[in-house]
Amino acid sequence: MTTTTPTNHFVQVTGEDFTVNGEKILFRGFNLGTWMNLEHFLIGLPGTDTMIKKAFDEVYGKERSTEFFDRFLMEYMDEKDFEFLKKIGVNHLRLPFNYKYFIDDQNPGVYKNDGFKYLDHIINLCEKYEIYAILELHSVPGGQNPDWHCDTYSGLPLFWEYGALRDTVIGLWGHISQYYKDQPWIAAYDIVNEPSLVTNAEVFNDFYRKVIAEIRKYDQKHIIFIEGNAFTTDFSMLDPIDDPQIAYEFHFYPFIADPAVLTHEMSRESRKEIFAEEFHRLLKIREKYQRPLWCGELGLVFEKEDIDFQMTIIEDMLDLCEQNNVSWALWLYKDANVMGIVYPKEETPWRQLTEEIKLVWNQHKEQEKGEAIVDYMAETYFKPISTEERYPLQFRMRTIMQVICVEQNLKPYLQKRSWEEMSKLPESFRWENCEYWNELAVLIEKYTKA
Repeated sequence: MTTTTPTNHFVQVTGEDFTVNGEKILFRGFNLGTWMNLEHFLIGLPGTDTMIKKAFDEVYGKERSTEFFDRFLMEYMDEKDFEFLKKIGVNHLRLPFNYKYFIDDQNPGVYKNDGFKYLDHIINLCEKYEIYAILELHSVPGGQNPDWHCDTYSGLPLFWEYGALRDTVIGLWGHISQYYKDQPWIAAYDIVNEPSLVTNAEVFNDFYRKVIAEIRKYDQKHIIFIEGNAFTTDFSMLDPIDDPQIAYEFHFYPFIADPAVLTHEMSRESRKEIFAEEFHRLLKIREKYQRPLWCGELGLVFEKEDIDFQMTIIEDMLDLCEQNNVSWALWLYKDANVMGIVYPKEETPWRQLTEEIKLVWNQHKEQEKGEAIVDYMAETYFKPISTEERYPLQFRMRTIMQVICVEQNLKPYLQKRSWEEMSKLPESFRWENCEYWNELAVLIEKYTKA
């Protein structure tokens, strides 16, 4: 990828800050989630990225399916999106992508270049509008965690069990860094999203050491982000790395451990205390490594009838970042009206399809049923199990449920629609067919334009 932009725009690590030309910069922006790695509840279609695309292949044929997702990827963001981002003061985008855009599982030694087409489409716009991009590998072979969003078939984090899988990703990052080594509007490489259920510290540290060494063969300039275990909230296993351009990333979803914080019954003061306690635990990452911190994900599911209340929750989380010199990226920019600030209007074909699918499937019911089935199996055939024992098993159960749901829900809904009708769906994500949460835009400007 070529660029005419002066190379002095590279973001660097300086002590516990990010800097450009010696000037401190705090990242404030969004994730471009469910774009190069489909996530079922965000896009409104059951299954993992691979399952969804396979369903399209089987219903419409490989050629038409490829055309559909090419259009989806290219229609998803355009100049008008970047004009909006620039208007509200955003200075970076995290770009999650699936390894399958670069690696054929049956021929891992030969790289595909499909991914560069789509990443370049966004990075060129980032350069034009002077918004930094952070490349983030959201899905790796075998899965780095047990959840759907790493495109797992098994519900097991097999990436950490097989060195051959890790070697494939180490090589991939070398390939990507060689391609982008001179692009200053890429701020950083985010090596792997939300590792979890990692049990071997030696393996964990060895992977990061090797992938960083591979990148540095080609690229000495770009920052490299390291994420911890337990969906990037536990850094106890990770040793410091002697590289001047290493920084650390955590994600902040405090309501997962304490759902009561999302209720009106809890006072705002009490909620802020709970948030602060968890946030300050994560700030110890900076104390340990003495490097800058980035909250690479935080966000909520938005609901029209509750949006003003939900903005106070987002504000409380962003205040913690701002008050503690922590960069942040909201999850996420655009989706099918779930967590994104921008979403297709209700009358668009995509929303019409996904609202129909919602009548028979949603991810919250999927999780509840997964846990219930594991409990039923244990109690019926063995003995009741603890919450700790159930936790990893329910992920495995949900992968089975996703396969069934694709067959019984997604494919029948696709089969009812002609190719001519389906081929127009990606247009739903064009800026002119979307709307946005103005309440969130106003809140973001509180920080970007202060």
